[in-house]
Amino acid sequence: LKIAAARGDSSPSMASRCVAVMAVLGGATAFTAPNAGAPAIQALNRRALCSDGGCEAEGTQVPRSTGFSNSVGLTSLTGAVASLLFLRAAARRQGARKELRRKAEVTRRADDDIEMGFEDSFSGVKNYVNPWEEFASIDVDTKAGKQQIIYGEQFHPYDGPVYKKVPVAEGISFPLDPTKFYEPLEPPEPGGKWGDGRSPDGNWYMEVDGETIQYWQGQGKRKRACAVVRVMKGTGQFIVNSMDGAGYCHDYPIWWYKAMEPICSMGLKNECDIIVKAFGGGVGGQMGAIRVALARALAEKDYSVVPLLKRAMYLHQDPRQKEAKKTGRPKARKSKPWHKR
Repeated sequence: LKIAAARGDSSPSMASRCVAVMAVLGGATAFTAPNAGAPAIQALNRRALCSDGGCEAEGTQVPRSTGFSNSVGLTSLTGAVASLLFLRAAARRQGARKELRRKAEVTRRADDDIEMGFEDSFSGVKNYVNPWEEFASIDVDTKAGKQQIIYGEQFHPYDGPVYKKVPVAEGISFPLDPTKFYEPLEPPEPGGKWGDGRSPDGNWYMEVDGETIQYWQGQGKRKRACAVVRVMKGTGQFIVNSMDGAGYCHDYPIWWYKAMEPICSMGLKNECDIIVKAFGGGVGGQMGAIRVALARALAEKDYSVVPLLKRAMYLHQDPRQKEAKKTGRPKARKSKPWHKR
């Protein structure tokens, strides 16, 4: 304690360490010399016995009292146990401090790479990459001549945090903590898409007979029906819910052509295989949902065909629905016949 005071360290941790060291030394002394705990007290006991007349000769042996020695040994043992607990708590505290320092270093290293997004109003240069910001143009013949139309989604300027040219959420530091998150612990490469079951590189892959094949995916709706379409390179197969597309349409050519029109109009029918998962509604509604989903999958495959798909209304989702039945009427509009008399 004097050493701690001389160093100017008055923290409870330093005092606890000093007490622990003293208790360990005391416990070791008690185990090695159990009767050497209190020589002064033994001498006082001997004098008290001799003053009462119990000692007549100098050579008389006075029985030593072992109670105090045993109590000292028990106290030292308790102190040794307490010291071990103190040392264990100190080790845990030191480990926690190391972990906090490691996390602080990781956060500091990530904070150095994080900056706020901005866009130059004159040159249009950005310090981030929006993977969904894609554009395609087409020349349209008009009465006055040719007009170029640019297709693409418009996005608001982004001013949030940016990590290695990738927009990220606020309050997140990279690499992510492996005890809280699954891999990947780093965001995708600049320009790479994520979500919807994509791989870290931003593409879709599936295993077919032990071989990894890339595919492109799209979702569509029509009435009460929904469809998820996967397009991959192949020989022109069309599978709907594990059935052949023509058989699923009950060999009704209008339904089949309604679903396959986007890819047939581009001349890619025999170069791609199509796997569809359709549910809800009827067969006609499912074919309409497949039509939209297939067009969106083709747009994912090659964004340059978006102008053609849009002008042909293949990317347009039909919003028409069956009108709901009204109370007191057999159908939505039909009513009971009215008779004057």
